[in-house]
Amino acid sequence: MKLFCYIYFIWSTILFLFTLCSAEITINEYLSTAFYDESLVFQDEKIDFLKRSSSNTPFVNEIELRMNIDEFEDSKQEYTVRFNMNGWGEHSHGKKVYDISIKYNENERALLLNKSLKERYMDVIRYYYLEMEFVFINSLIGIFTDRLKVIKNNVGTLQFDAIGLIETEGKLLDLQLDKVNNKNAQTVIEEKIQSFFPNKSDFIIQTKNLIDIYSIQEKVAQLKTTFKEKNVHIQTRQYQYEMAQAKYLLEKAENNTYLSFFEAAYNMEQKDKFEKAFTMEFGVKIPIVNPNQLDINRRMLRSIKAKSEWIQSNKKIQMRFHALSRKINRLITQYDIISIQKERSRTEKSLVIFQQMEGVNPLILLKLKQSMLKNKMTMQKIKYQIYETYITLLDYSGKLVSNPLMNYLSEHSEPLNILNVSEKQKCDRYHY
Repeated sequence: MKLFCYIYFIWSTILFLFTLCSAEITINEYLSTAFYDESLVFQDEKIDFLKRSSSNTPFVNEIELRMNIDEFEDSKQEYTVRFNMNGWGEHSHGKKVYDISIKYNENERALLLNKSLKERYMDVIRYYYLEMEFVFINSLIGIFTDRLKVIKNNVGTLQFDAIGLIETEGKLLDLQLDKVNNKNAQTVIEEKIQSFFPNKSDFIIQTKNLIDIYSIQEKVAQLKTTFKEKNVHIQTRQYQYEMAQAKYLLEKAENNTYLSFFEAAYNMEQKDKFEKAFTMEFGVKIPIVNPNQLDINRRMLRSIKAKSEWIQSNKKIQMRFHALSRKINRLITQYDIISIQKERSRTEKSLVIFQQMEGVNPLILLKLKQSMLKNKMTMQKIKYQIYETYITLLDYSGKLVSNPLMNYLSEHSEPLNILNVSEKQKCDRYHY
């Protein structure tokens, strides 16, 4: 009994380790690796540095301590403290530049995360399509191989088709090359995904339970009502304008130094009479001509340009968003047309009937199979274009990085969870 328990324990441990090493990589897990992209690491460092730095612009530019020594006698020394002043309003405008700089860099981080997530979404969609395409290519290779055999069997008879033989051989060669290219494309994506999970020896990624195209159509309709809410792309241009405007006002404030300096002096030689020993001086600038007016003008022009780019970018993104929405609806309409035509077509029924009949030309059966497969391939290609356009639309709408974060390819909109520390450490490429 003890021996049996010992063997059972060993076997259970081996099975557990094998399952751990060859566990499936879910779409959610792969998308979550975007949160630890190297570009985000450096951007986080930049934001942390900005937050640790001071936002205060002092009212005083510099403090100068002067001492006048006459014959090295203590009684004849004079001490002076001089304060060189900053411009009027420079403190408040400097703080605005600092605050906007942090917001801008946080938005840049969101843009980087958006880019990383989009790349991973496209990897998953592309891999899913390549898997389906691989199955279709194999089926076509089988059909054209059978067709080649039938034609060769007719050599020396009146039914022999020399042109058909040449075309079939050429098509079969093209399909074999397509199969190699397809497998190479899959391998590239596999290696990329697996590099994030070096502890999982076998590459298995789940591409099941993807959101269906009609649910995508519903989500696109919902997105139209929330398009302008915290769009990361629009906010980028907005912060660029706000930054340019804040820098213009800061530059303007730096030149508003009406009180150029304030000075206090104490003469030891007159120490017996305080009112004579202590003196004050200050300098006032009379604004006749501002020598820095050209710099201020340049700042103003940059601000106007940034505002124009913000407005134009907003319009372009909206136009692109609506164009992508229309494209999805058009693709779904095409999918429906082919689907309805496929249901109404008698191809499948004809194939069943011909297969039951004797003496039917096998080339006709193979042609029917090829026609059916071609329709399926066309539908699959349209479906891939719908998914691809859907992710691009989510990118333009800013929803990929808007809270709550979710897996937009999942059937039930699963939340997108960030990997925990132990899982993060498995990804060697996160460390540098």
